[in-house]
Amino acid sequence: MHGFLAAGNMDIECLGQYTDMGQCKQYNHLLNKFPKDQVFLDEEGQISFLDGYVHNKECFCLSAGKDWQHAFAEAMRTDVGKCLRIMRGGFCGYIYNEQDASLVAYTDQISTKSLYYYADEERWMVSCSIPYMAAVLKANGVTYHFNEMAARYMLTYGYMLDDSTFVKEIHRLLPGQLVRIKNGSAEVERYYAIPDGEVQMSELEAVERIDFAFREAVRREFEKDREYGYRHLVDLSGGLDSRMVSWVAHDMGYTDQLNVTYCRYGYMDEIISGRIANYLGHEYVFKPLDDIGWMYDIDEIVLRNNGAALYTGITGGDRLLKTLNTDQFGMEHTGMIGDAVLSTFYHDREFNYGKPKLGLHRYSTRLSYTWPDDITQEYSCQEMFAIYTRGILGAQSSYIIRQHYVETASPFMDVDFLETVFSIPFAYRNRHHIYLKWMSKKYPGATQFGWEKWGGVKPREDHIFFRKVKTTQKLLWQTVCKALKRQNSDNMNPLDFWYQEKPGIQEYYREYFDGNRSRISGALGKDISLMFEKGNVTEKSMALTVLGAAKLYF
Repeated sequence: MHGFLAAGNMDIECLGQYTDMGQCKQYNHLLNKFPKDQVFLDEEGQISFLDGYVHNKECFCLSAGKDWQHAFAEAMRTDVGKCLRIMRGGFCGYIYNEQDASLVAYTDQISTKSLYYYADEERWMVSCSIPYMAAVLKANGVTYHFNEMAARYMLTYGYMLDDSTFVKEIHRLLPGQLVRIKNGSAEVERYYAIPDGEVQMSELEAVERIDFAFREAVRREFEKDREYGYRHLVDLSGGLDSRMVSWVAHDMGYTDQLNVTYCRYGYMDEIISGRIANYLGHEYVFKPLDDIGWMYDIDEIVLRNNGAALYTGITGGDRLLKTLNTDQFGMEHTGMIGDAVLSTFYHDREFNYGKPKLGLHRYSTRLSYTWPDDITQEYSCQEMFAIYTRGILGAQSSYIIRQHYVETASPFMDVDFLETVFSIPFAYRNRHHIYLKWMSKKYPGATQFGWEKWGGVKPREDHIFFRKVKTTQKLLWQTVCKALKRQNSDNMNPLDFWYQEKPGIQEYYREYFDGNRSRISGALGKDISLMFEKGNVTEKSMALTVLGAAKLYF
């Protein structure tokens, strides 16, 4: 399991060999995909550490006349917030001032690299791994507690809505945040927030702005691979987002791609992605999920993703990466939440830009809880609340798992691309209008392959009628399945169908539940039992994720 942990006034020997810098100790088991981008310096009374990758190192080197590591350390000494706002990439880290024993820890603008912190009197820790942190707390005889709020988030949303983790004393830094720790107190600051102000422009201008920003984001990602001599590992499905990453990168000359796909055997994601990869001449790997081996990986996924989201969320992604020789790749290029970014979560403009509301994007509505009043306060509107929670804290949590094998990135989540897209009028983004316009004008070849979301109909606005026909057919089939009391297998990951057809997973779920149910008592324990006994397979997996976290940490 890759990661790091830095601590003050705590013994971290339980993790293995570590670096002792006096007041600060650090354990490193880093992925080391981009070692020249990393920083680990102890000079001028400051310890500087950065893990991940940075696209614009030259901005710091040219202005300071120094190498990257020393230029970065100097910039952080001068103005931490300004330095982080300028940086582009996926990173996290800290700076420690040895004179006043103060710490500043940070994650990047969209939390591509997750970071967690603990502060109590003179003791502190920062790490990308909650299992590391829990192990150190145990080794130092520090009592910590199960966080019932995190469990409630998991049993409803399937991911966290704030800085909660399953360990009450450990907090996650949210996207664009830094934390200042001194004398046992932790003060969190937001140094960056995605802007959401519309700018008036024509559709043609919107298309040009999207294309320019997207190509620049693709260039940054794929040039990072080239800088270190890696091939390009690129997700590909039957949707639009990963397709556009792969297609535009190919158009820009990044043709040495391995496209990877995983879903139910014979589903449209496999068929469409295979056709696209064949057309572009890319190497292609497909992993069918029908063996459902990945559904048995409760303990491993909860360990690897810090309990940030329900364990079935990544489906077969972890097992696929295990089968590859990931030494040849620097990062996995995804289309992470491109659909929600370039299109919209909502179709009503007033609601989209209105005051954030809770209750949407839940995996389950079976349970009802009361939430803290301040969850939505720091978000400017409903769309931003959804982007940060459902998008980054939910969907993007799969990155935490992937980063045990490769680094991760999505051009749709590039900071400058986000700022470009959210300046485009809502009317253009609504219902994929500008998305399809961009594809049709700039990459018409990409529209000649079906779109899984539209039932295999080509992603073109003049094919909307055919999409409606397909949608009607799909709804009718769902009605038939419901009437016949049979599970519908017509989707990418038909969990309920597999669960019904594979007695082995039913037995495993029951054994896991029965073996761990006693770990949580009271009202929460009753809620977990209700979710498991009465819920569908997704709800059962949410209950087992909570039990898995209790088993791992307590």
